[in-house]
Amino acid sequence: MNYLYLHGFASSPQSTKAKYMQQKFAEHGLTLHVPDLNLTDFSSVTLTEQLAHLQTYLNDDEPIAVIGSSLGGFLAVQLAAQNLSVQQLVLFAPAFGFSQRIAKALGSENVNRWQEEGFREFYHYGMKRNVNLQFKFFADAQQYSEEKLRRSLPILIFHGLHDEVVPASLSEEFANRRSQVTLKLLDDDHALGKDLETTWQDTKQFLTIF
Repeated sequence: MNYLYLHGFASSPQSTKAKYMQQKFAEHGLTLHVPDLNLTDFSSVTLTEQLAHLQTYLNDDEPIAVIGSSLGGFLAVQLAAQNLSVQQLVLFAPAFGFSQRIAKALGSENVNRWQEEGFREFYHYGMKRNVNLQFKFFADAQQYSEEKLRRSLPILIFHGLHDEVVPASLSEEFANRRSQVTLKLLDDDHALGKDLETTWQDTKQFLTIF
């Protein structure tokens, strides 16, 4: 089994959860691959380009478990929809309804301005500064939905009850429509950083890492 971790929007492989999980896998003699989803230039990145890049980590002859945080969780679902080699998913506050969440958060006036100007500033947590992001990111994202995943596979979801970025109800709705989903609702927010050790133990058991 291979293992892949996908970080969130405007984040990096140096995020707290990514580094923590990578360390835990290493302690068990396993490699957790954590690609940089900013690719060569965050300002011009799209989900389509990120998914194309992730194909290089997949091998039809080798099953893979994918862990994803926020947008990384949404991408993990898209990857599973496209590739049968993805056998298990662990999702941290997955950004279901991604483009709709962006549109709602910004409002139609700001989305229209983004389109007219061609770019919009977003704070990049990995770079710790504001970075311009081209409108093509949002336009491209609209073609993707968690509903693209039509096959059944084991999925473990962690979602904070106090998540103000992605409502936990979206994960509840996703889980209610699928038989192989285990949903753990936590007393936490979107970052899910309160109790990483318990989260790791649940992940380890789910992936049968001993």
